[in-house]
Amino acid sequence: MLKSILGVIVGYVVMALFSFAAFTCAYLGLGVDRVFEAGSYDVSTIWMVIMIVLSLVGGILGGLVCAAISKSKGACMAFAGIVLGLGLIFAVMTKMKDHPDTARSGDVPNFEAMQKAQTPTWLCMLTPVLGAAGVVFGAKKKLPAA
Repeated sequence: MLKSILGVIVGYVVMALFSFAAFTCAYLGLGVDRVFEAGSYDVSTIWMVIMIVLSLVGGILGGLVCAAISKSKGACMAFAGIVLGLGLIFAVMTKMKDHPDTARSGDVPNFEAMQKAQTPTWLCMLTPVLGAAGVVFGAKKKLPAA
């Protein structure tokens, strides 16, 4: 039981650290003008693609780590459920908060960009699904076939 809990926690931490590092590097590498549409905080198509890919890769890494530690299919499925549930809660919370319709000008620091980014609702709902699917895929690659 302890290994299962530890697997879920460490898997989630790995996902979070990977996501933070990867999104930060992608933001700094692309630059503000390629992350956002011109003069706005609406995310660009390239950023949407990056979000999709990184959500799936982060889930796979988390699933691999959870499976390696817990060695339990049940723990990995619970982890996928947690990723999906928390992700959807955060997506709904993000869509409920006010997003001012201010124009973007010049360089925007990473933290400010995260706060003001306007992501389409469909993508906010898709990324937790991809993260959870990644967890399941990663776990299946690591765990022996039943």
